[in-house]
Amino acid sequence: KVPIPTNDVEFTIGRDSLIVDLGLARQLVPTDRFGFGGVSRLTDVGTTIKGVHFGVLLWEDHEVGFQLGDTLLQFLRQQAPARTNTIYATNGDAVVQAGFAPTLGYSGRVWGDSTQGIYVGAAVHYYLGATFASAVGTAGFATGDTLFAGSNPVSPAVDALVKYSKPGRALGHGFGGDIGIVYVTGPVEVGFGVNDVGATLTWSDTRVERDTFDTAANKFGSSLVADHVSSKTKLPVTYVANAALELGTNTTVGAMVLNNGRGTTIQIGAEQRVGPLALRGGVSRDQRKRVQLGWGTGVRFGAFGLDVGFATHSSSLSSARGITMASSISIY
Repeated sequence: KVPIPTNDVEFTIGRDSLIVDLGLARQLVPTDRFGFGGVSRLTDVGTTIKGVHFGVLLWEDHEVGFQLGDTLLQFLRQQAPARTNTIYATNGDAVVQAGFAPTLGYSGRVWGDSTQGIYVGAAVHYYLGATFASAVGTAGFATGDTLFAGSNPVSPAVDALVKYSKPGRALGHGFGGDIGIVYVTGPVEVGFGVNDVGATLTWSDTRVERDTFDTAANKFGSSLVADHVSSKTKLPVTYVANAALELGTNTTVGAMVLNNGRGTTIQIGAEQRVGPLALRGGVSRDQRKRVQLGWGTGVRFGAFGLDVGFATHSSSLSSARGITMASSISIY
């Protein structure tokens, strides 16, 4: 647990000297790469006939990460004195992309019967990207000849390479697929799956710019590097392994291990059904190895189901937890 920073923060300041002592709060400064992201399949519209599925899914991917540069990290965590003519910056990268994908898939039992069997599933997606943007670079500030002198002792230091393809330009194109297998024996199910295998998109009409801060003009500027060029992006491959156990007719417990290219999460949960009502709860270890909780309920009336759930998360630099709520309506 990160200690609550109750001590004073001390500053040592001189004409050409600056030292910052954050005390216990320095432990909140990340030393490794910090990031977040995810691939979402927002909806899948289609039809399934005897295990064969035809449809079109909408997808979205966002990946954001940053890491403090060595000089900034030493200044914040190790009380290193600020230096003149030095850049204190953060290295960052980000990509956002979205589109749709015609899909052809199959899932069904290939061996056994209803009490014991092996089920397989596979799908091929033709990814069509509607828009994407990516950026890689540094952002921070640069000190001058003297730390505290003149009208502008420090200047912003920004240097980023930006690529993008706006809606209306040529679509991105690429193929990818999913594959999975499940073994069922009595009340036990064990499965393994891989999503977005080989999902690389080629964008034939990309604009590339370099964004910098012009210290002489004291403003941000953008210069064209190339236009109408080809770029490639990838969707991260997701691996999932899970198991479920039916305890009687009304209780199910399960576990899942998930790796989506940004770390491994582990989830364990249970569901108790009482007539048309289902009560659910569980615990997980997130990508930052912090324990999180989840709970929810659902109700089903004939062919319609309504579910609502809550889950805690720690998606910021602090140890505080937030809560996300999700709801869904199902037609069986």
